[in-house]
Amino acid sequence: MKFVKFTKEELVVALLAIGTYIACLINDFHTDDWIVLSHLRDGFSRSDLFSMENAGRFRPLTNVIVYLRYLIFGDIPFFYYALNVLLHAVVSVSLFRLLVKLELPERAALISAVFFAVYFQHYEAVIWLYGIIRELAALAYIISFRHLHDYVKSASGKSFWLFAVFSFLGLFIVEDFVAAPVIFAVFVLFFADKNRRMSSFKPVAIAGIVALAIYFTTRSMAIARPGIMEEYYYPGRHVIRVLFEYFGWFVIPSPAHSYFQATSAALPLPVYYIWRGISCLAIFGFLPFSIWLFVKSPGQVRFFIVFVIIAMLPIIPLNYKVGSRNIYLPSLGLAVMFGYLLFDFPAKTIRSWFWRKAIPVAALFYMGISVIAINVTSRQYHKTQEIVGAIVDDLQDSGAALNDYKFVLLDHVPGRAVIGPAMIYKLHYKRDLIASNDPVAGPIDIAKTTDSLYNEGVPIIVFDCRNGHMVEATGEYISRADSGGLK
Repeated sequence: MKFVKFTKEELVVALLAIGTYIACLINDFHTDDWIVLSHLRDGFSRSDLFSMENAGRFRPLTNVIVYLRYLIFGDIPFFYYALNVLLHAVVSVSLFRLLVKLELPERAALISAVFFAVYFQHYEAVIWLYGIIRELAALAYIISFRHLHDYVKSASGKSFWLFAVFSFLGLFIVEDFVAAPVIFAVFVLFFADKNRRMSSFKPVAIAGIVALAIYFTTRSMAIARPGIMEEYYYPGRHVIRVLFEYFGWFVIPSPAHSYFQATSAALPLPVYYIWRGISCLAIFGFLPFSIWLFVKSPGQVRFFIVFVIIAMLPIIPLNYKVGSRNIYLPSLGLAVMFGYLLFDFPAKTIRSWFWRKAIPVAALFYMGISVIAINVTSRQYHKTQEIVGAIVDDLQDSGAALNDYKFVLLDHVPGRAVIGPAMIYKLHYKRDLIASNDPVAGPIDIAKTTDSLYNEGVPIIVFDCRNGHMVEATGEYISRADSGGLK
């Protein structure tokens, strides 16, 4: 089969994608993955089919695939990570094939695919096992583009219907895909011949409108929306903040972001300010740079510049911390911008020999740092997962009936370890947890919280991390409250 035959360029892309993320295979489940596993273990319900762990989401196709994956792999994380890494490699190779089909110069297509394969900002989508939604959505985009290109070039009815089917299915993978009908309409304007542009545009636009109508009708009938989506997605000033923060993430995340505060705090001030400066430059320079590149570049690259902006529209109303998992789809376009800028643009427009050589060297350095950062991040995840596993084991070994208490309080929880989701899966925990390092409300003073809850007569149990282990310390914390030591 042609699909499974690889050229040497495609093998390079695939091996780089796998090699970059192979360190993920040592990881365990973490945070939201534990919650998803709990739903799957307890039975695949109607609500799980549509929304899984968040009642505001609607991802039925993804959730069916996630459930089938669970039936095959059980709770062995190695296979989940192997599948995610393999899917990422498939997306990277498929992007290369698409760009060649769109007649982007092969060198630019290759470096675009290589950049996508090793891009640091993909780490969360690959390491987070439910991040499979981004990889499946990327494949839906790429397959749809291939068939849509065949349709606008040959007016093939078969190609149109294949495009219509895959683009329709994409809507049921992840919410971000609601921007796809606009993107496909723009694709026609860029790639259709002038004499067939409008005749091709109309069926594609109608297909997009019908697909969205079916999607929103099905969604409104299938799930109740208790305001969860509206708590996070809404228009406001935060849209500008989020937009510019993502521009920074495209190049290098801000050292002030919560993910990197611990790392950046340990850096020498000059290094910190260099990091911050590059991030700020990216934040305020990406949009004017994109406009400049749009003017200078050929049609294929222009389309993918537009793709980046439109693909971001569903995520910028999200008034929550900026996360790299949302960049996976827009970075299909970023990769093309990078590939063209690196190989075709310098050779055609820059006369200086020094800068023609310096740009590829800087790009290779950036990609090398990206690979290193992904591996360091993966190992940090692994360390955090080991801490979570050890703490949950300590809680289980304590013999305490945790569900008999309204609150379990954990003090001096190390690092960014999030304990609750693992407790839900491993200990069948169903009550409320208060941890000193709560990622949203923390840091929390557990002694003061114990005092408040104890005085209200709320049933609680307190654990404190000492010498690397969680030790039950309720009596000690309550004694301090009784003695007035907290006042």
